[in-house]
This record gives sequence, structure tokens and C-alpha cells, in this order.
Amino acid sequence: MVLTLFTSMVISCTKNTIEEPQVNVTQPDPVESPDAMSLTFTKKTAPVLLEFTSTGCSGCGSWGKPTFKKLVNSYEGKVTPLAVHIKYGDPMITEESTAIGANRHGSFYTPQIWVMDENAVLLNGGSISAASEQNARELIDASLTTDQPALAATIKKENNKMEVMYGVKFIDMDPEGEYSLACYLTEDGIKHQQSSSAMNPATHDHVLRASAGGAFGIAFTGADLRDNEKAWSQNFDISAYESGNVYVTVILWKKSGSRYMPVNGYTAR
Repeated sequence: MVLTLFTSMVISCTKNTIEEPQVNVTQPDPVESPDAMSLTFTKKTAPVLLEFTSTGCSGCGSWGKPTFKKLVNSYEGKVTPLAVHIKYGDPMITEESTAIGANRHGSFYTPQIWVMDENAVLLNGGSISAASEQNARELIDASLTTDQPALAATIKKENNKMEVMYGVKFIDMDPEGEYSLACYLTEDGIKHQQSSSAMNPATHDHVLRASAGGAFGIAFTGADLRDNEKAWSQNFDISAYESGNVYVTVILWKKSGSRYMPVNGYTAR
């Protein structure tokens, strides 16, 4: 069983009968927090699950979004999902999503579902193989057995602001190499037309909206850590978003040459 990819078809979104997604709000830079001990670090691996998608991509609506949702629900609390909108003038595209999309290796077609640094989608000619979902599950299961640095975050919402503290701790391991810790403002429940969706307007969850410190966050090395840990704080302006639907996604990236590879993830609601 295969699903034909619509990788070159540009399909316009119907916007006059649905709510417009809010635009990205410029956020201040994060501030280093000397009080990392106020975070509780637990050694847990939550593999990063990236959905490269677009509202104008037919394959994204018919296969990508439903499969991504199924995987997130199957591994609820065990994976770190992030929907990265790219291509076709999608109104949820941000500078961060564009940069993360360009960070991929291999072919840049859409839809793609990545587990950590590997594209889980298997192709049969120009179509998606039915084995892709099972491949994603195998990659997730394998990632869950690995030990990774611990991440933590806390949030507080008040008066259209979200106060965030987030950090990383290397427990029983040495921080070798170059890393970056990113904190993303993420939103669920966004209603927007989706090409080839079974129901429109479609609901878009885990959407990357803004960031603290850019697409890949704040860079550091082992020499920058104190007691093998480091933390930052950030105040997000959430006035343009639905307050009850926004939360933060923290991802630790490791730099390899010019690319960034996800190492571990964490969500705080």
C-alpha cells in the first residue's frame, strides 16, 4: 500500500471562512539564570518527533498529520512532538521553522516525520510506503532505550506573559562537543484550512510559534557549565495566542559541522 506524494503541487488555502493563525510575535532574548537548582532534573529520554508539514501539501493532510497524531497519542508523554510548518506560503511558517526545515539532510520533500535525526518516511518510488509508520515506531522504541542529558522547564502564565525557566543537566555523562538548548513557544488547537484533510478547518497541534534565542537556541560547551548544568529564563509575550493552548517545548541540539542534531526533548504545560 502506498500514498502518492504531492511534492510539487501548490494548493491555496481557503481563508475567508476560518480563523487566521496569528503571526509570530518578536520575543526578547533569554537571560542566563544562575539559579538552575530551582529546576528539578530527572534523567529521562523523550525522543524528538518532528513533523515537517504545510497547510498547502496534500500528502500532509491525507497521511502526514493523521500519522503524526497517531504516533503522538501512542507515545503520549514519551516523545517530544513539534510541528514544523514549511512551504507553500503556509501562514504558520516562522523563521525558526524555516531554519529547522533547512537543517535536514537527504531529500526535502513534504510530508516528513523525523525521529531524532532520522527521517522515518520510507519511499516506494515517488510514494510513501505503508511501512513508514512502523519504521517510525521502531526508531522511537530504539531512542527510548538510550541515555541522554536531562532537561527541565517550568512555566507561569500571567497577564498575557509566560515566564519560563529551562535548563539542561548532564547526569553521569560528560558534555563533549558543542550543544545548543532551544526553548520554543508551541501552540495546540489552531484552526486552519488543510489541503486533503478529512475535516476542515483542520486542527493543528504542537505548532512552533516563536523561540527563545532563535531556531536552535543558546550555544554552549562543557566549559560553560556549572556542576554539569545550565539554565536560562525567558518571558514570552503570548497576547497574540490562545493562552490556554500555548506551552513550551525544550530541545537539546548537538552541533555536527554546520548541522544540528536533536539529542533530547521536554515539554512543560
